Amino acid sequence: MEERGEAVNVLHLNRFFYSGQTTHVFSLVCEQKKQGINAFLIMDGYPSNQAMAMYKGTMNELGAAIIKPGDSTALVRHIEGKQIHLIHAHSSLTYPVANSLAEKLRIPYVVTCHGLGLNKQEYRPFFRNARFIICISPRVADTMREYAHKVYIIPNGVDLNEFKPGVKEKPVKIAFIARMDHTKQKGYNQFCKAVDLLEDVEFYVAANKNPNSQTAEYLGWTNEIAPLLSQTDIVAGTGRAILEGMAAGNAAMILGRTYQGILTPEKAAKQRFLDVSGLSGSDPCYRDIFFDLTKLLQNTNYIRQLQKFGRELVKREFDNEAHTARIIEIYNKIFD
Repeated sequence: MEERGEAVNVLHLNRFFYSGQTTHVFSLVCEQKKQGINAFLIMDGYPSNQAMAMYKGTMNELGAAIIKPGDSTALVRHIEGKQIHLIHAHSSLTYPVANSLAEKLRIPYVVTCHGLGLNKQEYRPFFRNARFIICISPRVADTMREYAHKVYIIPNGVDLNEFKPGVKEKPVKIAFIARMDHTKQKGYNQFCKAVDLLEDVEFYVAANKNPNSQTAEYLGWTNEIAPLLSQTDIVAGTGRAILEGMAAGNAAMILGRTYQGILTPEKAAKQRFLDVSGLSGSDPCYRDIFFDLTKLLQNTNYIRQLQKFGRELVKREFDNEAHTARIIEIYNKIFD
């Protein structure tokens, strides 16, 4: 970026959802600012009052704006007076406005593919016009083979300074963290049933649906999970919740639509890219979950080994600072 002789202004576009994707974009924009990029974030959508209350502090810190979906007039108004050099669209729902604004400003744009099923006819013009395509996993990249010459695989990163181990005190503390939908409900219920059979544990649930549990402390849907995870010993869920939990020194149990069990060094070593999707396991059953929880609770050395392994794995493969630097390198290629 130094070759330009000026700071680079990057406009990030994302749809407002309760999701790890939203959290990722916040973390990326924050880290890009630290690494010398003038990063501007505009979210579109209709966030609820609860969502606005939850994320208001972060949005203010980032200087981010919210507009109605696809409101190009408001978008142009928010960037007035800013010389944007590059657009980075994170949600497929913002690809169209990124494409049209890039054409209008005669600047390049980059897109990120956060999930499967995006290589549809309606999006192909945007992929063709994008200078580069960032995919968060090899599985996602495999769906973009016809654009392989401009695809980069960069997983979503975790802020290792925000998510770090604290003091782990007895009793053993278990955290279940998930944005629930009907496909995950069975696993949620089975996990709660298994934990209710345990003795001498504390059980915390951060989710958008009440747990069917006699023992859980329900926290609701919250973005203040770093302090919780720093003190818990075991985290259950999928995706970003698992990575953040491991960064904070938790043994991980991957549970979503399916149950993938405890994440061990042996399982991780067999994978080209870590699968924490909760899509590739067995049908969730409280007996299997109870067995795994008991195995962890009965062996302090084992759980401590897994906690150390998880932190080291995230440091090695999912460090937000390192992944942000890689994305900036991709930006650099555009201006070289």
